[in-house]
Parts: sequence; structure tokens; C-alpha cells
Amino acid sequence: MDTWTPNPRAKPFIPRQQRSLYLTWKYKLTNKRAVRRLCQSGAVLFLLVTVIVNIKLILDTRRAAIEEEAVQDYDEVLPNMETPRRPPNGRKVLDIEVYSSRSKVYVAVDGTTVLEDEMREQGRGIHVIVLNQATGHVMAKRVFDTYSPHEDEAMILFLNMVTRGRVLIFTIKDEGSFHLKDAAKSLLKGLGSQVSMSLSWRDMWTLVVKKGGQVYGEKHSKSPALSTWGDPVLLKTEVQLTASEDAECHWSDTELNRRRKLFCSKVEGYGSICSCKDPAPIEFSPDPLPDNRVYDVPVAVIAGNRPNYLYRMLRSLLSAQGVNPQMITVFIDGYYEEPMDVVELFGLKGVQHTPISIKNARVSQHYKASLTASFNLHPVSILKIRSTLSLCSDAF
Repeated sequence: MDTWTPNPRAKPFIPRQQRSLYLTWKYKLTNKRAVRRLCQSGAVLFLLVTVIVNIKLILDTRRAAIEEEAVQDYDEVLPNMETPRRPPNGRKVLDIEVYSSRSKVYVAVDGTTVLEDEMREQGRGIHVIVLNQATGHVMAKRVFDTYSPHEDEAMILFLNMVTRGRVLIFTIKDEGSFHLKDAAKSLLKGLGSQVSMSLSWRDMWTLVVKKGGQVYGEKHSKSPALSTWGDPVLLKTEVQLTASEDAECHWSDTELNRRRKLFCSKVEGYGSICSCKDPAPIEFSPDPLPDNRVYDVPVAVIAGNRPNYLYRMLRSLLSAQGVNPQMITVFIDGYYEEPMDVVELFGLKGVQHTPISIKNARVSQHYKASLTASFNLHPVSILKIRSTLSLCSDAF
């Protein structure tokens, strides 16, 4: 230390200050090595995402190809189907094909497609078709989105309303078990299903059965993982039709029962209205209303393609005190068969017209056309009722 001498040319010592966060990142980004590593990391991440997307695309394309191949096989077989055969006892046999997959369902009866749904993001759930056991014609079509809540309850109600002996066809599109509770599964098991209790997420399933009778066929495809669907299933089976006498009720030959018989031979799902032992009434005799000043006032019922709502509403309307059935006219927006069958069941007047426009504009045009026709038929006051409403007993 005694020999040390200061250097007059040395720079004065200045304590180093801590850099701000901004200056730190600026220094790192300006460092070529850091930029190179950042670019390399981005390139690796991009390649990884590209590989994942390509793998998913390949898997989806493969599944779509499998479903398309199954549909092509069906289209090739369909033209070569034989005409309905008659067994030795002379009764007709129906050839039925039922297809269930992620994106498409269809049902063919004797080579005629009675159901085909391949619309994207529509028709999810369990499709149900009811066939007449004597003629084989379609009596009802329903779809229950049992992926959503309470749809299984609606399916239970509908199946309980179907007459014993009808042929029931079930098929699943996309997913039909998420909200399919034990009560619905037990009902399907009671109909004859062997796999209903084990139906799970994205399973494919078909069933053909006679209510209260024989099981004609059932197929089930289990989903291998939560992220995939079960393989498409195609069920081919035969249904032997019964004699017409066994499929019809033997009501007394009256005008009311003739209307009832015609209605029950065409449509299904209306419960005791078609009961052979104790059918629900279709003619009502409510008490007359004292000093009824609206007895001769025309009533216009505005309806669409909701026959079950229309049926419920007309029953409540015809049960109302003081009603005059001769002054009721039902206006239906569109040429739908089942709503008109409901109107004719009760012996009322029905008018159908061509729908105009779409959505809200269609509704307003329906009201306009119905009211215009009402005033042309009855140039007096009109009482207008929607078909989705129920009336109390003292509505008049």
C-alpha cells in the first residue's frame, strides 16, 4: 500500500444503477441470441399446433368416410330389395331398415324412406316412429332431444299415449343419453330393449319392437371414448303384420265412432281417445249459459302444425259452458294432415291456406288471412283464440 500511487488518467468510479423493467426487456430483445431463441420457440409451437390440427382433421375425415361408405352400402342394397313377401299364412311381412349414426338417421319400410335426417346441428336425440301393425303406414313421428333436460319426460308421456300393439321404431342421432334418466330407460326396457339401461354418452342405438309384444331387432354401438362417437349401426329386420280385425276396436256403428275409427287408424299419440274399452269422449254437452248473448258469435281458432296442442285446446273449448260448435272455425297455416284430422275428429269446420313469408311475418300473415276469411264467412264480431291456449269452463 505504501508504494501505490493513483492513476491520474483513470475514470472516476460511479455506482451502477438498477435498470428499469422496460430497459431490461429492451436489452434482452436487442440481444441477437435472445431473439433467435424466441423465434425458434415460436416455430416449434407453430409446428406442434399444425400437427395436432392435422391429426384431428385426419380422424374426422376417416370417420366421415366410414359413415359415407355405410350410406353407400345402403343405397346399393335399396334398389335390389325384394317386394314384400307373404308367409304361408297370407299375412304381409314388412322389411324394415333402421340406421343410427353421429350425423344421419334414416328408416326405410319396404324400400320406402319414411325418415331421413342428415341436417347439421338439427335432429339430435332419439327419433321415434309409430307404424300401424295392420297396414304398416306411419302414424306418428317424433324426435326427443334427450341431450337436453326434460325431453325424456316428454318421450315417456308420448310412449304411454301410444296404443298397445303398435310397431315402435327407435334410432339415435348424434347423442341421446345425457339427460335420459332411469325412468325413461326403464320404460324402454319394459318395451323389450336389452341395452337401454346401459346407454351412455354418444352411443349409437336402434330398436324395432311391438308395444306390449315382440322385439323384432336391436343394435347397439358403444362409444370408445368421451371425445368420439360409437360406430354407425344398421338394423335390418322383418315385421309380420296382423289382421285388420285384430288391430281395430269394435265400437258401435255411430257417426261419432266412425269419426273416431278414421282418426285412430291414421294417427297415434292421443291416449284414451282410441281406447277400445273406455274411449275418451269427442262430443261434449256443457250446461247452457243463461241469457247467452254470445252463442251465435263466430269463434276463429288460429292453428299451425301443432296437432297435440290443438287437440287439447279444442277439448277445453268444446267443454266450455255456452259454446256453440257450429260457430267454431279452425284456420290452419299450411296443408298439414294431422291438425286437420284433429279438427274432423271433433266434427268442426277447418280451413287450410298456403303459408306466406317466414318467422314473425308468417305469423302475422296467418292472422290476417284467418281474420279476413272469418269476416267473409261471418260479417259480425269474431272471437279469436290461439290453438296453444286452454279455456276455463266459463269462457263464454
